[in-house]
Amino acid sequence: MAARQPAPCLRCSQMIEASEVALVADFRLRTVGLEDTVRSPQASVSICVTCTDLMAKGDEPNERTRPLDHLVYELVQEMVSNDPSFAFLSWIALRKGRGLPAPTLIEPKVLKAWNEFRRVMALPPVIDRPSEDEQKRLKEAS
Repeated sequence: MAARQPAPCLRCSQMIEASEVALVADFRLRTVGLEDTVRSPQASVSICVTCTDLMAKGDEPNERTRPLDHLVYELVQEMVSNDPSFAFLSWIALRKGRGLPAPTLIEPKVLKAWNEFRRVMALPPVIDRPSEDEQKRLKEAS
């Protein structure tokens, strides 16, 4: 698989380097209803983490007048709402942009807290009554 190339953000047009975290939307067209299917080459657009967070929280594009924008909006919103990494990475980008120190996940204390947070966020939205073993572990932890 080829390495990702630097690309401009779809929303803010700032260059996203290959080492930076970003969301990449891949597009490919194909014909339907014909015996011989014709496929286009794949095209990709990148979205920086700050714009990803802003897009997910922004206004929904009109599905009738801007169907492609609406599709991207729905996919971005789905990803951001299911993974707190985007909000965290957006916060880090904001701090770096203002010249403030930003935590790195290399630091063991931060990494441990982040992994625990992601583990907790992966819980189902409705938690069943804990078993006796789980109740004991909860009491020991508190």
